[in-house]
Amino acid sequence: MDETRQNAQKAGAALSSVLWSGLLTVMKIVVGIMTGSLGILSEALHSALDLLSAGGTYFAVRVAALPADDDHPYGHGKVENLTALAETLLLLGTAAWVVKEAVERLVSDDPAALHVESSVWAFAVIITSMLVDINRAAMLRRVARETKSPALEADAAHFATDIWSSAAVLLGITCAALAGYTLPGSRVHWLFLRMDVFASLVVAAFILHVCWGLGRQAVNNLMDKTDAEAVALARRTMQQRMPAYPVRDLRVREVGDKSYISMVVDVPRELHVDTAHEIADAIEVLMADTIPGAETLVHMQPAEEDDLTPEMLVRRIALTHRFGVHGLVLLHADQGFIIFTDLELPPQAALGAWRVAIRAFMNDLRRRLHADRVVVHVEPNLRELPSFDEPLEDAGEWEGTVRRAMQELGAPQPTAVELYTRGAERLCAVFIPREDHLTVEQSHARLSSLTRQLAATLPRRARIIVAYAEK
Repeated sequence: MDETRQNAQKAGAALSSVLWSGLLTVMKIVVGIMTGSLGILSEALHSALDLLSAGGTYFAVRVAALPADDDHPYGHGKVENLTALAETLLLLGTAAWVVKEAVERLVSDDPAALHVESSVWAFAVIITSMLVDINRAAMLRRVARETKSPALEADAAHFATDIWSSAAVLLGITCAALAGYTLPGSRVHWLFLRMDVFASLVVAAFILHVCWGLGRQAVNNLMDKTDAEAVALARRTMQQRMPAYPVRDLRVREVGDKSYISMVVDVPRELHVDTAHEIADAIEVLMADTIPGAETLVHMQPAEEDDLTPEMLVRRIALTHRFGVHGLVLLHADQGFIIFTDLELPPQAALGAWRVAIRAFMNDLRRRLHADRVVVHVEPNLRELPSFDEPLEDAGEWEGTVRRAMQELGAPQPTAVELYTRGAERLCAVFIPREDHLTVEQSHARLSSLTRQLAATLPRRARIIVAYAEK
């Protein structure tokens, strides 16, 4: 969902809540005065504060939608947390008034203090309030979840508890209406006369419960309390997806509906600034996918060798010797610590010309990792594209040749055939539908086999790579 649509959705939900709060407030005040029910009056005052808080929420989501500026570089999202805190304080005032009024009625010697006028309007307004709150809470909760709005989430939790407090008031006025049918002086008569007051105390208890949750969350967000779950998720994602760059420090802060991540990662000392920039961009994209919409600031620091794993140190040493390595195996055998690795060299290079460089690399591994034995297996560096002398037909004819070859091999029909050239260097990428049911080992074997078969079938005019399509 784009930001403009998200802001419009939040504003619409908040405005709807304002309108319903205004209607319910007027209805409850009128019926509360007519019946003298403390339960309904407490609900009326509760709805009046709902109106204020809903208006504050509407204001907050409008302000929070304003773009960042020089005075507010992180945007205006925290206004939603301020609104939630203000709503908490208003609710505390409501609860205090309800408790005070309930105690005064319970200790009063005047029988009129407990009198509640039975009216069909009392039942109608409370039942209507419950139905409105059920639908309103569901709508606000859905929008809050979609837009990550603290203010709407506060309203949703608030109105969800209003349902139960309204149910308590409904029970209170029902008992008050039935009190006239009970035996005066009996325990049931005594209880039914006071049930409306007890219902108001239940309303106060619900209000205090809501205050605790909303107030704690608002204060935590305003104080930039760390989101432990988000931090753990970000760390776990980095460990799984980018293990070559250990996270030294990681922080997540919430500003409204947006997350800001700052992290310190260890990188090789020899890393070129362009490569470092590309790695930082990749981390930012990864974090935005992990925590939707997150903005990430990455600080890179040179890793100390003592902090590196043996695997990372081998790759670091290979980088300094200008070698590519893969297929790395570190084995603590009975015969000592053994290192096996595939060493990548230019395909057309004379092996003898590289003998001194290979020996220097092996000696460096022995010395710095205290290895008893180093075994290297030389392979051509396939990252370098070969040159092809034979002319290549146009792209359309070449794609047709590739598709016919795939059909003859009984292989899946490609979703795309892409040809890349740089002078006489040519690379042809053949994309086939994804096969998610295969393991990594199985998919590697299948793609390698298809690549070999297709390369053997086609005229030798480009290097062939068979890969899975992204979608």
